[in-house]
Amino acid sequence: MNEGKVDRNALERRQQEILNQLNRVNEDLQVELDRNQEEQAIQIEQDEVSISMEDGLRRELADIEEKLASAQE
Repeated sequence: MNEGKVDRNALERRQQEILNQLNRVNEDLQVELDRNQEEQAIQIEQDEVSISMEDGLRRELADIEEKLASAQE
């Protein structure tokens, strides 16, 4: 029983970490593009990485939320 509590706590901690990371990613995506075309290209590449990271984080978050919901049943 104690092990389940530890797992739940770990899931909830990871859930909060993911939410914090998603907030940072979203803030990064809100940055206005530079006027310099070379800088814009770099920013666009970074945005693509951020979007990919966001997708992975959202999948992991959904998995954690599913596990937490099934643990309550």
